[in-house]
Amino acid sequence: MFQVTEATGCPFDRSYLLKEERRFDIRNFGAGVEHSPVVNTEAINHAIQAASAEGGTVVIPEGNFRVYTVRLLSGVNLYLSAGSVLSAARTDITRSYELQAGEGGNYDEPEVNLYVGLQDHGHTYFANSLIYGADIRDVMIYGPGLLDGSSLNDKGELEQILMGGDPHEPVRRNGPGHQGEWFGNKAIALVRCENVAFCDFSILAGGHFAIITTCVKNMVVERILVDTNRDAFDVDCCENVTIVHSTFNSLTDDAIVLKASYGGGIFMPLRNVLIEDCIVSGYDMGSVYAKTYTQDKLIATDRCGPTARVKLGTESTCGYDLVTVRRVQFRRSRGFALEAVDGADLSNIIFEDSTMEDVSSSPIFIKAGDRGRFPVTGNSTGEDFIPDRDAPPNVRLDQTHWVLPAKEPYQVYPARRYLPSYNRTRKVSADGASSFYIVDAEQPLRLNPANIHEENGRFFAVRYDELSKKYVPDYVKELQESELPLYANANGSDHIAYVHDIIVRNISVKNADPRYPIEIMGLIGSRIKNVSITNIKVEYRGGLSLEHAVEQRQLNTNWEYAQYGGNKRSVQSLPWLVNTFFLKNEGLLPRVEWDPEAGVWKDAPFNVPELPEVYPEPSNWGILPAYGLYARHVENLVLDEIELRYLTEDTRYPIVLDDVVNGSLQNIRADHAEGVEEIILVKNRFKRPAGLEYVPDYPYQQTEVEHVTLDNRLSVKAVEVGAPAPGTPKDSLYPYETVAIPENGYNYPVATPELPLPQTVFRPFFAFVPEQSVRAGELLSFTVVARQPAYEASARETDGKIYNETASDRDPAVQGIAEPMILTAGKLPEGASFDISSFVPGKACVFSWTPTVDDVRNEPYIAEFIADDGIIPVKLEVSIKVTG
Repeated sequence: MFQVTEATGCPFDRSYLLKEERRFDIRNFGAGVEHSPVVNTEAINHAIQAASAEGGTVVIPEGNFRVYTVRLLSGVNLYLSAGSVLSAARTDITRSYELQAGEGGNYDEPEVNLYVGLQDHGHTYFANSLIYGADIRDVMIYGPGLLDGSSLNDKGELEQILMGGDPHEPVRRNGPGHQGEWFGNKAIALVRCENVAFCDFSILAGGHFAIITTCVKNMVVERILVDTNRDAFDVDCCENVTIVHSTFNSLTDDAIVLKASYGGGIFMPLRNVLIEDCIVSGYDMGSVYAKTYTQDKLIATDRCGPTARVKLGTESTCGYDLVTVRRVQFRRSRGFALEAVDGADLSNIIFEDSTMEDVSSSPIFIKAGDRGRFPVTGNSTGEDFIPDRDAPPNVRLDQTHWVLPAKEPYQVYPARRYLPSYNRTRKVSADGASSFYIVDAEQPLRLNPANIHEENGRFFAVRYDELSKKYVPDYVKELQESELPLYANANGSDHIAYVHDIIVRNISVKNADPRYPIEIMGLIGSRIKNVSITNIKVEYRGGLSLEHAVEQRQLNTNWEYAQYGGNKRSVQSLPWLVNTFFLKNEGLLPRVEWDPEAGVWKDAPFNVPELPEVYPEPSNWGILPAYGLYARHVENLVLDEIELRYLTEDTRYPIVLDDVVNGSLQNIRADHAEGVEEIILVKNRFKRPAGLEYVPDYPYQQTEVEHVTLDNRLSVKAVEVGAPAPGTPKDSLYPYETVAIPENGYNYPVATPELPLPQTVFRPFFAFVPEQSVRAGELLSFTVVARQPAYEASARETDGKIYNETASDRDPAVQGIAEPMILTAGKLPEGASFDISSFVPGKACVFSWTPTVDDVRNEPYIAEFIADDGIIPVKLEVSIKVTG
């Protein structure tokens, strides 16, 4: 058995940073609840400057102070008193996805960052935040107050003042991070800091990042509450971090997310992070702070379910090592994810003693990919971030914003490996309604002359010359003409990300989305190594079939909801099967193989495309042939004491192993349909190295499951994949069609509009009802609203846009089901009534009760309501206290 080192976290606690002897009240510097945001901002920053002279604590007293950017300095703490609020002030926004009328000022201008493009805008620029600190040390934000990035407008609607999106990227790398207009989109941003503490305060609607700490050493976080519109807490390239006893609610993005970007301009791996005794959740924004825990919004902006993960990724340029996560409660969350996809490694991870309930994605997701977002020095000194269309080719044809100018002061990352660029210009449709693009079979590859030197009819690679700061011919490496397309995209990392040494144990999962099993997915050339998963119990809702894993259907309905705290109705497009926000291109093709002897297409659900370059989200591989656990390209996998259950029958297999080498499966208990084996072992004769899947005539290799000890009580079936992945261009090695569309003789057996909705995906639920209290002899009346997404399909459509995107991308929608669920009352207090005579999902029904003096008692009564769609009943219990 391999060993994994535990993280120890921050070397000190909050007491190390206390500075109570010198306190600076912001009112003494001109701040006031009646003053403008500009005046308050100047006053607070003057107080911080005064405190920084010898160190001290700036005090925010009780009251609501509207502000722009507060700039932290070394040696200064910020204390948020009970009842204090630092509220984000509006700024003029006239050219973005949301508009605002300002209050006389703006947040600090996004700074210059030469390494823009190697990560998202929000990870690159920090100054446009409510609280900002750069290159400082010994600071603490603490106290029971609130940082509020929201506000009610004149219509009583909740507005997000700190925006979830970003300003536009700059035109040039050496310019500030905008194109003439910017706004605040983070509550707290610290970059390249040391010795930091966050304790006791709350954040509401914190913008793109409620808290982002980049390249911070030594940080302790304790007893904070973050209830926000996107990422709750980003810990990016930090060292020695402890996060304990805190709550993070973030329906639309991740809750606690550890990253390793290049945003701080330093190659600094994330290391030694300890997370204990926290809660992560995906309820409606604002409802956790209000303690109402509503769930009217069903999916995040990316159209997967509520996010709220604990995640390592996706920004993984610098790598991760030594992370321990234990005793975390996941509620309405996508679970736990480990993602290394940018050419640096991930290792020494422990995840243990945690519970998950209402899981909306893969409960445990471990992925090694090759997106390859790693800096690479280019062949030009130009600093245009957005190059001219007629600019000569650089070392990358795709994702050119990862290329750095070959000049000082830019750090140097010579090209160390190359990958092809695919020509995805062939538009196809599998169902006649929705369409997507795949590799053009006639011209699948693009050539990049910048990475090739031709001389006298011979071809050579190029290498970076440190002295001249240019790429020069590498006469030692002669290339064949057939190899030239393999040199389209240069990468500054010499290897695919390597994921290894992971322990997951003592995890309980209830009510998990049936579409996504536990997924452990490496790559050809980079197997995930040394994974131990023990004492795991997972309960899925079930209800899917192997046909869903074959067809990869796009099946969507529209859903109306109201954001917590407002009445405005918004629309979401619910993906009942695959989610095309993530799954695109060849991944959307039906997973079938051509049978040349019979002249027909046959099902091939185990022929799952690799897609090494895509964003690492479980939904990017569609509906998999396993409902419980899917492992591919793994070395030394240990599974012991694993229990996989479903609430309704699922005809997919509990466990599928594909290219798993070494390991053991013992003490496995799994529900499985009649005639369905518990374990599938996949052999595949048509595999190519990662990134070369669609290169014509590139040699295939075989993968299979080897040296894995299986519990002899398990039923096992071996299968063989007999064709390349769907969408692979025909060549001399495989001359048959791989694109299953009507033009090639493939048709779905049932048209998409007639396909039944898998109702176990989006379930009925009750609107929140708080605890009730009534005096004897008085009437108690409250409403109960039961909602049913499968029935309440809206005729309204989304605009198909996300944040600052200009193009609209709508998915076709189908009708909802015709028959609604049944609403009944379970046990009710004697004499109570519940009127369901006009019940329709989404409409209120009234509970009424007038208790008598005899009903007075210490313990509360429980009123029980049941919504039953004939699949899995849903129950609501309301506590009622009767007083004399």
